[in-house]
Amino acid sequence: MAEIAPMESTDRAAHWFAVYTKPRQERTALFHLENQGFQCFLPMALNPYQKASKRNEDRTEPLFPRYLFLRAVPAVQNLATVRSTRGVVSLVRTGHELVKVPELIIRALQARRDIETGLIALDPVQLDIGDRVRVFDGPFAGAEGILQQRSGEARSLLLMKILGRETTLEVDSLLLQRAG
Repeated sequence: MAEIAPMESTDRAAHWFAVYTKPRQERTALFHLENQGFQCFLPMALNPYQKASKRNEDRTEPLFPRYLFLRAVPAVQNLATVRSTRGVVSLVRTGHELVKVPELIIRALQARRDIETGLIALDPVQLDIGDRVRVFDGPFAGAEGILQQRSGEARSLLLMKILGRETTLEVDSLLLQRAG
């Protein structure tokens, strides 16, 4: 993964663009686009839902599945080659215009990368014991309860009403949001 260089004065016409890839082809597209001389950024994160296996499968996944970012100077670099690149479907457009991704968004993502691994840190929403929370994904999606305690780094215990009874349930902390 190429490092993101600061914009230089001669590089003022350079913009970041979103590239839409084929399913699970983000790394392939990244490899081939970089080989063509494009500066690219594929933010990766550790998938907290995939359990480690005996085969040590790669648990890292793109932060934005099917997307990566490409920096180019459209007046100088031919972007027509991007869509015919292996793994790429197209550049993201609004009508006929390419969508420019603000430099600040790329910098913010870059700032969240872990120095050692290069992965984007995914942090659960900051919740306090006693907060009313809602599970937004998984088998208990939509269920609400009261945060009772943290159970390790990635798990939380919720007090929920299930089938008319108050029950304590352990869920993934990344699946919680503050209930409104």
